[in-house]
Amino acid sequence: MRDMLNNKRYLQILFFIFTLIGITTFSYAYYFSKEYPLPITSRISFDAKIKFIREKIDTKKIDTIIVGSSIGMNNVQGAYLEKASSHVKHALNLSVYEASALQVEQLLELIDAFPHLKRVIYSAQFSDFQHLSTFKNYHPKTLVKYITHTLNPLKEAKLIFDASKDLPFLAKRKKEWAHKHGRSNDFSYLGFDHTGSVPLHIYGKDIIKRRWENPHAAVQLPKAFDALFRIAKKMHQKGIKFYFIHQPYRQALVEKDPMVKIVIKKFSKNLNVLISKDGGYFLSLHDTLHLEDKYFADRSHLNDKGSIITSEAIGKFIDKSEGK
Repeated sequence: MRDMLNNKRYLQILFFIFTLIGITTFSYAYYFSKEYPLPITSRISFDAKIKFIREKIDTKKIDTIIVGSSIGMNNVQGAYLEKASSHVKHALNLSVYEASALQVEQLLELIDAFPHLKRVIYSAQFSDFQHLSTFKNYHPKTLVKYITHTLNPLKEAKLIFDASKDLPFLAKRKKEWAHKHGRSNDFSYLGFDHTGSVPLHIYGKDIIKRRWENPHAAVQLPKAFDALFRIAKKMHQKGIKFYFIHQPYRQALVEKDPMVKIVIKKFSKNLNVLISKDGGYFLSLHDTLHLEDKYFADRSHLNDKGSIITSEAIGKFIDKSEGK
């Protein structure tokens, strides 16, 4: 009898400990999520974007989505796009740092969250088609419900709890956040404007020499272009206008490296054909703007002054394409 009582007491204590750990973890996660992005995905910029949309964006108002890697995040300012175009009323920059074409395809699985979406803008450079990364353990249907506040409360609690199991990781993210992601003169900056874009204030001594002087490799991967083809086709089938924007590249590097010059020319020509097949729109800002070095943060990323120019050019192109 005494052994049974001891066992019962042991189980009660054990259950109390597990319950306390669970409550502590969830409470810290809740506190953490108010200030910092929970690690819901494998990419901190994606986590930050999910938090931003959930807290700041009325998904029913969004008519334009910008996608891409940092070439989308930094080179297109949604705020200026809205000002420049009479058609773009409410833009959302859904770009994620280092996103491959396959990951952009995955990002666009979230468009069900935006019932009044009219157009998608893919902002890119040839270097975005040099890798085939994908998001692992990616559940777009759950994320759509999470950012639109329609996820079952129990499933939402599980999502938050699962993202918060590693408390030391959360503590590390909190400690590093301001230094790594809070400075506009750093390429890891995550200070969103009201549309989710991230203007970079990188000039002078903040410019990284190797990123300024060394061009990207000329490699291009067919599977990355296959993903782009599927995106264009899917948008066409859904009746969503699709724009592909080829962003500027530092002209000094284009002139310096014959291979880069060939790749950029071929990239524009081939993409124009590919996008047009499914009724999409192609615009090469590299060919039309001829931006000076003072508008670049490195070889392919624009500073906040340069991204205003490209955003306004995209806005005007949309109005010309769709008619005022």
